[in-house]
This record gives sequence, C-alpha cells and structure tokens, in this order.
Amino acid sequence: MQKLYLATVVSGILVGGNVSAQEAAGLDLGGFQLFPSLAVDMTHDSNVTRADENEIDSWKRTLVPSFALVNNYGPNQFQLSYTLTRGDYLSSSADDFTDHLLSATTALELNSRNRLNLSAQYDDGHDDRGTSFSIGNGESLNSVDTYKNFSTNVLYSYGAMTAKGRVDFSAGYSTVDYDRETDAYRSRDLDRTDLGSTFYYRVMPATDLTFDVTYADVTYDFALDPTQPLDSTETRALIGAQWESTAQTTGYVKIGYRNKDFEAAGRESFNGLDWRVGVTWEPLTYSTVDFVAFTNTNETNGEGDFIETNTFQGTWDHEWLERVSTTVNASYSTDTYTGAGSDREDKNTTIGMFVNYQMQRWLLVQTGYTFDQRDSNRDIIDFDRNLFSLSVRASL
Repeated sequence: MQKLYLATVVSGILVGGNVSAQEAAGLDLGGFQLFPSLAVDMTHDSNVTRADENEIDSWKRTLVPSFALVNNYGPNQFQLSYTLTRGDYLSSSADDFTDHLLSATTALELNSRNRLNLSAQYDDGHDDRGTSFSIGNGESLNSVDTYKNFSTNVLYSYGAMTAKGRVDFSAGYSTVDYDRETDAYRSRDLDRTDLGSTFYYRVMPATDLTFDVTYADVTYDFALDPTQPLDSTETRALIGAQWESTAQTTGYVKIGYRNKDFEAAGRESFNGLDWRVGVTWEPLTYSTVDFVAFTNTNETNGEGDFIETNTFQGTWDHEWLERVSTTVNASYSTDTYTGAGSDREDKNTTIGMFVNYQMQRWLLVQTGYTFDQRDSNRDIIDFDRNLFSLSVRASL
C-alpha cells in the first residue's frame, strides 16, 4: 500500500503542490534545532466522494502544523518529526478527518566504507470516501475510512562512494490495521516484510550499473474464505544504470523480472516484466523537469487477486521571477484487476497547475487548479472532479 503525505517539514512542501520553500530557520536547542511550520489550504472540490452520480460539492479547509527536531553536529544525522493534518468540509462533515504522522530517521556514517540508515514511522491516517476500498461506493460510508500504519526500515551500505563497487542491504516491516471491525474490513489488515539488495558497479565517473534483487512477504490477518487467503510473496530482479549530472540530466533506468506467487493454489500468480525509469532534466538553472514511470503489482482493494499498475508521472517547475514560479504536474496510470474472474480496467488521469509566490523567506503562497479523472469499464467507477486551491505556508 502506497500513501502520499503532506508537509515534510525540512523540505517545506506546501499543501497541494510540489514546491519547496527556501531553507527555513530553526530554533536553537543546544545540539538540536526545532523547525516548526504551519500550512493552511482552502480548496473547492466539485466531487468529494469521487462519485459517478450524486456528486457532493464542497469547500475544504486543511490545517497542517508540523514540527521537526534535527541535530546540527557531526556527520551523523538524526530527525524526529510530527505532522497533524486536519481537514474540514464545509458542506460534507462526513468527510472531515484528523491525521497524525510521527517519524524518526537516523543516518550514521560509521566510516568511509560503512553507512547505516534507520527509519520508523507511525501513521494514524485515513482513506477518503470513494478511494481505496470504497471506490465507486463512497456514499455507503458515513465517515472516512481510518487506519493505523506502522513501518520501519534499515539500510546498510558497504563500500566507499568513490569505489568501483559497493552494495546496499535493506530490510523493512510494515503493518496496516483498519479501524472498522466487521469481517469485510478485517480482511484488509496485513503485515508486510521486505528484504532487498542493490549492487552498484561504476563504469564512468558519474555512471553506475545497478543490480537489484528484492523479496516481499505479505500476510493478511484474516481471510473471508480460509481456503483462499490473499497471502503472497513477491520477488523482483532488475538490471539497469543510474547517472548524475550527465548532459543536464540525472536519472536511472531499470528492467527485469517480477513474480507474485499466492499461497492459495486457486489464486492467479503473476510472472512478467518489471521496469522503472526516473529522469530529472535541468535545461536551465531556473527550470526543472522530472519524469518517473514504473510498473507494480498492488494489493487488491476488494476485487480480483491483485492490481497490475503502470504509472507515468511528470512535473515541470519554472522560476519566472525571483519570487514567482509555476508548477505543472501530470499523472496517468492504468489499473488492471487480475484474477478471481475480474475483468476490470481503470485509467486514472490527474493534471495540476500552480502559481507560487515566495512573499517572504518564511512565507509561501500558492494558488492552483487540479483536474482528476478515472475512466473505467465499470460505469459506477467513473468520475471526474475539479479542485481550485489557495494555500499559505509559514515557517520561521
């Protein structure tokens, strides 16, 4: 399960856009600095529950106070952060929500050849009505769908950054627990364990060949049909290349093999191509284009055995004046629901355009428009919506 979250404090990302504010000032607490911030967003949503019919039109107010505690000494880094996100819909109180996100990260440089990164995150969050397990049926819920998500990750790197070869070893664990307790909702709760390794082989000063192998084990806490659980394992092997600052671009290209194998013989496994591409192009010092594309096998949200997804995303940031910039982003993905007799296919499109005004070093104002659409071979799944937003972010 992939989630997108608002307001990482240090990067200064504003609600609704992709803009990084200038470096914020912090409060000196001896060996640490405290970075507080506050984002306020007003958005008009033409289709709150992403419904094909009976659309709900509402203004939404979002408040996002955040705090980050960061050490400011030595090569090792430590950060503890907390973000509260409160959303209130003026015409649809059933969609109000309060999310809490707590995270801690540590980056340790043991010596020139050994590095260790540790992270943990606790998310008391929600799925909007009409998303995830209530796609096409958001009006059946009388409140948003809340969950608890805990995850932890370890990354150990061996080899100097200038060496011909180096290797990363990673391990992670996450658990998702939805708050609704009926059998249908209990069947979504899961635990996931990830193991992986990446070998880097330098072929040019700014270019590495990469070899990735990953393994994931997904276990569900409860099965509606005990003879057909959704428990599965997933294995990936990719070969590719990554480069830095070559001909104004930085990026990676990887291609390989992916397998998803279910414990239950009656469920459909997947064997096929795995690929991912990411490129950052900077034709001018004040203009940046980012492009990301990848394929994935996501867990089912109630239909089929799993969802095969292809995603394409692009962002263009351009600074027109010292204090004025624009952000244009677009995303297109296809979801193919596979197994259990499902023939469902969804096409998802999102386009956003934002104008950003850095009023002061510590004050960023943004206004924008987002178009969001899903086109499915199931008519009840179709929707489109328009969002107009005005956001303000303040820091020290």
